[in-house]
Amino acid sequence: MSFWKDRRVVVAGGGGFVGSHIRNLLADYPCQVFVPRTRDGCDFTDLRKTLEYFNKTKPDIVFNCSAYQGGIKYQQLYPGKIYYTNLLMGTFLMEAARLTGVKKYVNISAGCGYPGYLKDEVMDESVYWNGPLHESVLNYGFTKKAQIVQGWCYKKQYAFNSIHLIMANMYGPGEHFHPDRSHGLAALIKKIYDAKRDNTGKVEIWGTGKPVREWLYVKDAAVGIVRAAEVYDEVEPINISTGHGCTIAALASIIKDIMGYEGELFYNTAMPDGAMKKVLGVGRMKQKLNWEPGTSIETGIRETIQWLEENYAAAAAG
Repeated sequence: MSFWKDRRVVVAGGGGFVGSHIRNLLADYPCQVFVPRTRDGCDFTDLRKTLEYFNKTKPDIVFNCSAYQGGIKYQQLYPGKIYYTNLLMGTFLMEAARLTGVKKYVNISAGCGYPGYLKDEVMDESVYWNGPLHESVLNYGFTKKAQIVQGWCYKKQYAFNSIHLIMANMYGPGEHFHPDRSHGLAALIKKIYDAKRDNTGKVEIWGTGKPVREWLYVKDAAVGIVRAAEVYDEVEPINISTGHGCTIAALASIIKDIMGYEGELFYNTAMPDGAMKKVLGVGRMKQKLNWEPGTSIETGIRETIQWLEENYAAAAAG
């Protein structure tokens, strides 16, 4: 932990899903952690306020976990606000970090920044620029891609040290479970949880159940992010992922078994599947970080269900 000794660290978005787990992990490290709060006047869509916060806290390291997003429905309702908010937050956070002498900027990016129409079964970093984003995530994914371009430009002109971590789909304690804000795995857990609670005999799942998706447990993600902050210093983006996929049907079956739900899983094949396989490559991650996630999907889902049971009202709120 010598890397962290006497460091001043800002976790932007430290009250959110990923940021809160980074904050919790760093609590045991020999550094001082600052978590900006909107209620205290922090607004990273305002450069002046962002500079004020950094001048006050004087961080050595900044984690950018700030994000304004939601599931498919939320994307459809607020595409412009999602684009505008995320673009400004990313741009101003890095600019303020540069202007105030931050030594390392750790940018948390998203897998939706990858081209949306690739034929490759595994997405490694070499194909990151090989095509347009999928239309359904263009507004959010483009802002994350823009931050990587900003990091490259700042490295070239200012020798500014930023790293960019492309995260696989994450799940775990602290996730959104409201239908408008939740992503695939959280939404599936809640559907089956509610069906068991309400004694409903059938759960509808969109599509055929055949698409393969990858899911990274958020506590593993936090460890990988902190590890990258310690040892990675290249501006080229790097995946943080498991490298393993699971079909939607297999995922639903795991959730059903863990919960003891005895009803039927009904696959509505009239609804679209989307891409048939989306898994991130891990070769570069293993080489550069000498690390890989260690939590099995069964263990991660079990812990997520337990957290949902204990926090249902807040988790399901909008």
